[in-house]
Order: sequence, then structure tokens, then C-alpha cells
Amino acid sequence: MNNNNNKPTYIIFGASGDLARRYLLPALLNMQNMNYVGTVVPISRKDYGNLKNLIPNDGDKIFHLAIPPEAVSDVVKIISDAFGKDNVKIMLEKPFGKDLQSAKNLVNHVDQYFSEHQIFRIDHYLAKQSMQNVVAEKLEKNKIAGIEIIASEKIDIEGRVNFYEQTGALKDFVQSHLLEMAAIVLSQSFKTALRYEALKNLEIVCDVRQHECVKRGQYLGYRAEVNNSKSMTETFVSINMISNDKTWHGVPITLSTGKALSQKLTQIIIKYKDGHKKIFNIEHESDAYERVIRATIEGKHDLFISSDEILETWRILDDLQKDWENSKDDLIIYKKGSTIEEVLK
Repeated sequence: MNNNNNKPTYIIFGASGDLARRYLLPALLNMQNMNYVGTVVPISRKDYGNLKNLIPNDGDKIFHLAIPPEAVSDVVKIISDAFGKDNVKIMLEKPFGKDLQSAKNLVNHVDQYFSEHQIFRIDHYLAKQSMQNVVAEKLEKNKIAGIEIIASEKIDIEGRVNFYEQTGALKDFVQSHLLEMAAIVLSQSFKTALRYEALKNLEIVCDVRQHECVKRGQYLGYRAEVNNSKSMTETFVSINMISNDKTWHGVPITLSTGKALSQKLTQIIIKYKDGHKKIFNIEHESDAYERVIRATIEGKHDLFISSDEILETWRILDDLQKDWENSKDDLIIYKKGSTIEEVLK
């Protein structure tokens, strides 16, 4: 636990946003009570030209960028111009770019101002205690017939029209959470280097233009909700993958996520050749963001996503994204309250 003399100043860009209100500020209050964090400084756009007067210049500073991805590049430069490089950590929220090229551009831009060890890219699933159970379990790899990772939500987009029209389920859940969860299962580790190796071996298993290995869907009523009668934004995705690691040869890996489905659950399902299953339920954990903040203070990078991992996840999805830009005939329209099986049948 930090003593009173070296508690970092915690600066939130986007402090009035939904993420900050629901998760960050309550977590930070608890962290202050535990003496981990010093002053918390909320920053809005109107404050950008006045940072030096609002933020103490001495001591460690953690900048949490809870802002739209298109604003990140400018804010990184603003922080560097105002405070330099020393005693600074930057926390970034997903999505990290919108495709492979934009992710490369963002990584290169951030690298101009800060070192990789100063950057903490958040996937709060990595901080969940229930994910630790997946690594603690010793899997009998030669007996596994398949791996299925599911993130099913009962809620719809809940009015987040602009965000969701620009994002969709692939970027919102597959590129970050589900691929990282797959990397943890396949590497049986939280170590960044091992997760990266697992991602390098992952690929979608067939020609994405055939729509056999990848399914995208949209719940009925979405287009009216976003006032776009031609929207092709997916609220559901299911992807079949394989790993080229010989350890996992022949084991199909399925990632599925969707909104407005029959139930809320996040599961990792290990299917064995003898027919039995091992199911890991990944729970909602109210203190996950406290773990994220503590790990940032302590510099524990294994609970965050490296730039190499970011580029690998976008590499996996690159052909699919390009195909979807030009495809208009593969969207499954499903009723709210459907199961994953009903969407896919």
C-alpha cells in the first residue's frame, strides 16, 4: 500500500462520461480510502489549455483517458507537451483503433511521446478474479474436442446510438475481450508474451466471403432505434477459429457475442472428446476496476494489453472487416430474446 508521501495524482479525461460515473469514480473513492490514490482531478475538454494549473507538476501522475478513440491521439500529445515523459502513466480504454491500419497509426503515435512500459491498455476482463480460475485449472489438452467462448447480453444498445453505429459487436467485444480470453485459455497464462504467441497462432478457418465460418446478426428493431434503415452494424457475431499451435491442432474455437439475447452470461466452455464439459462462468465483479487501477500503480503489465497483442487481434480480423465493408447480404435479423443457437440456425 502506498504511503501518504508518494500517492499518485489520478487524472481522468472524460470524467463526465458514462464509464467514469459508473465505474471509475466509485473505484477511485475506494482506492483513496485505502490510501492508494492521492488527488483525483477530473478533466473536461474546456480544461485542455489549463492542465498545468489544475494538475500538480510534481510526483507520479496517472492519466486515464476515458474518451472516444478518435480523441486519444490529440490528448496524448497534450499531456506530453504539458508534463513531459517522466513520472507519467497513461491508461487507455478500448477500442484501440478501429482496424489494423488505424491501430498501427495509434501505436506509432503514442510511441512518439511515451514508452510502452508507460502505457496501460485496459481490458477489465483480464482483471476479473473469475478469469484466474481458467489458468488455475490444468486442462488435459489432448482430450479437448473444442473450445467455446460466449458473451451473451440481455440488454440492447440502451440508446448508445452513435457509439454502437461506429463500433458494432466485432470491435466492441470480439477484438478486445473475446480474443484476449481465447489467448488466456490457449496459453494457460496471463503473461503478456505467452498471450501474444497464442494470438499469433489464431486465425479464422475459412474464406470469410463464404459466410460459413463467420455469422453476423442484428436484432429486429435496431435500424429504427438508430434511425438508419440501411444499417449493417452487427449486434451479434459468431466466429469459428483454429490455432496453428500444434498443441491445439484440430481443436475448433468458437467466439460468440450478441446483444438483446435470451440471457446475460459470459462463459468459457471446454468440450472434451468423451462428451463432458468444463464450464467457467466469468462473473460481473464490482471491484474489477479497482484491480485495474492498483495494477497500474504497481506497474503490473500482465493485466493489460500490449501493443503487439493489439496489432495481432486486428490482424486476425482484418480480412473479415474488409469483406464486411462490401457485403450487404449476410446479416441475420433475429428477434430480441433469442438464444445464440436460434440466431445461428
